[in-house]
Amino acid sequence: MGAKLQRPGTVLGLLALAMAASATWLLLAGRGLNFHGDEMFYYANFVTRGGVTSQVYGVEYLFAPHNGHFVLLGRLAYEALFAVFGTDYGVFRVVEVVGVLVCAGLFFALAVRRTSPLIALALSISLLFFGYGSETMLYPFDLHTVYAAALGLGALLVLEREDRTGDVAACVLLVLSVLMLEVGLAFAVGVAVLVLLRPDRRARLWIFLVPLVIYAVWWAWAHQFEQSEVLFTNIRLIPYELTNALGAVMGCLLGINPTGAGVLPEVVGITAGGMVAAGFAIAGLVYRVRLGNVPATLWAFLATAIAYWLTMAAGARPPDSTRYVFVGAILVLLVAVDAIRHLRLGWQVTAAFFVIVALAIPPNVSKLDDGRVSALETSRIVGSEYAMLDLVGRGRVGADFVPASEPAVEAAGGGLFVPIAAGDYFDAAERNGSLGMPLEELRSGDPKYGTIADATQIEAYRLGLDAGMSWSCYDPTPDDRHCGRCDSCRLRSKGFADAGLPDPTLYADSPA
Repeated sequence: MGAKLQRPGTVLGLLALAMAASATWLLLAGRGLNFHGDEMFYYANFVTRGGVTSQVYGVEYLFAPHNGHFVLLGRLAYEALFAVFGTDYGVFRVVEVVGVLVCAGLFFALAVRRTSPLIALALSISLLFFGYGSETMLYPFDLHTVYAAALGLGALLVLEREDRTGDVAACVLLVLSVLMLEVGLAFAVGVAVLVLLRPDRRARLWIFLVPLVIYAVWWAWAHQFEQSEVLFTNIRLIPYELTNALGAVMGCLLGINPTGAGVLPEVVGITAGGMVAAGFAIAGLVYRVRLGNVPATLWAFLATAIAYWLTMAAGARPPDSTRYVFVGAILVLLVAVDAIRHLRLGWQVTAAFFVIVALAIPPNVSKLDDGRVSALETSRIVGSEYAMLDLVGRGRVGADFVPASEPAVEAAGGGLFVPIAAGDYFDAAERNGSLGMPLEELRSGDPKYGTIADATQIEAYRLGLDAGMSWSCYDPTPDDRHCGRCDSCRLRSKGFADAGLPDPTLYADSPA
């Protein structure tokens, strides 16, 4: 029975089933989500220069940094998806989930060369159901992270060909990884270690120098935007970052980090159990190194993990963020499988791997749900606020009206991390599609979001009237206040009166 399970075809079939289950789980968990957070920058073509955010187009928009990051390929991906699919968020989520599956598949391809197929399968399943990385698993904007990691893993894999084709492919993949996000720099460090440990190192330096030079040129150019979050003083964070990052990842892999009520959805936490597990991991690695005959790839994987966590420290990023633990987990597991390379592990040890993974899945599922609930809340706020802008329409509300910044909207429960002013929103909506929730959904959903919509529309009317815009009927009569020809009647014809929201004529000063 054990021999049959070890067969490549059987293991690949089980991996495919696990991928299908993971994709189904992730896509179902993401139902109802909408664009929010950093995605609003891409939706509205926002770029920040010197602390001032404005709409920018063309080449400058594509190459401009976002929070100090080089995100050329991510912006291109969003532009392409907007152009073809509009604001169909389900498509964006499919792209993200595919990236997660690719990362798990590439990890399996690297791991199966170093340990038994079943252990490689167990660890791959752990990554496929890594709910502690909820932002990575649910948030399409994190396609930067997963595809940069996938491209970097691909570079490490093709480099093992040890031929000219593999070298060229590795360089190209590293360049693409760096163009997606700085995660690619960490993989370039790993590749550099592999190259520098070879006797023909001088002839192969270009493999990792080309992507590093491209990034350096861009970084020098991008200084004009004054966005860099990399500070020399952040060097003090390195010891904290490295130890806590490993502790956070170990706690996630073992499923012992907290979940549920009272836990911030965007952090995984750093627990005593996770730090103890990290200590055992370090001790095991030291023991393996002392045994000697350490494979070059182990140093490469270790260097990649350290470089990844150092980039986080340089930008003062929290090591226990749900955004960063997925890539950290991949790299920690790669170090682990290389450390046990070629060891003959019995069925008891193999079974233990599957037991640990199985026990860790329920808390991972719980943590993903924590992230889903938080993202769904924000998504519905976005939908309710911008549904009212869609309803009011361009020209009937001031271009600088920002629903999320209005005290009345905030008091109703609205407000967004990245709000968009009405003028910028209408520009983006014409180009990409609406962010507004359908009126039918707003009408039949949680009254909380109807309240936010009410407040948004009332404030839009009030400010529009203050600006001299007319909302009254041309020819009101005692029997029928609505003439059918004015702005307020135009809104009623779009379903406003049936939505159970305020009557626009209540806010009219006088006949137009």
